[in-house]
Amino acid sequence: MPMKEFDMPFVIVVSDGQAKSTELPAYGVTSIITHQNKVKRVKFDEGEDF
Repeated sequence: MPMKEFDMPFVIVVSDGQAKSTELPAYGVTSIITHQNKVKRVKFDEGEDF
């Protein structure tokens, strides 16, 4: 099966037997917050060049 082409960068996070994917913002910082060896939150701090 051919690999699907993706237009945007994305991240796949696996924690506690679950996997989730999310697109990354064009400009910004993405933080993955963990607690007791589990992912608790994915935070986006988006910005734009001025």
